[in-house]
Amino acid sequence: MQDLDKKINELFAKNDKMSVYEAAKELGVGEFDILKFRDLDEFKLVSGENFDKIIEDISTWGEIMFIKNTPEFIIEIKLKIQSGKRMHGYYNFHGGFGALGGHLKDGVVANIGFVSTKFMGSLGHSLHFYDKNNVILFKIFVARDEKMQLIDEQVKKFLALKAKF
Repeated sequence: MQDLDKKINELFAKNDKMSVYEAAKELGVGEFDILKFRDLDEFKLVSGENFDKIIEDISTWGEIMFIKNTPEFIIEIKLKIQSGKRMHGYYNFHGGFGALGGHLKDGVVANIGFVSTKFMGSLGHSLHFYDKNNVILFKIFVARDEKMQLIDEQVKKFLALKAKF
């Protein structure tokens, strides 16, 4: 474990634009394995039992960036997240025009990470939703404006939510 921590620190020291995704790919590990060695400013892990509270808070943020990675495709969708409810073994997102809709199986989110890292030199803030093996199910990012600047109000809400846990 200490060897991996050392390799991670060397990678980031060598390339300050290195992303967590790129570091994970280069070292042949998952993104979680990179993030767990970062400090609390960059990565804070909370239990998936907080899912409902976190989604309820995010529902007040306005448009966010929802990301789903697959090996071949990074899907990015700018939309709103509305709070949902649990029924029939699922958390049901109340969709609608411009909002996330769908059904997430109860209990599948084991951990949630508050992530503040750089990508291509720009700081970003996101929440990573992990399964029981700490594989990312999806990510929610603080949105950017037309000038690619983080939306201040969302940054404040992200940091306040992170501080609650």
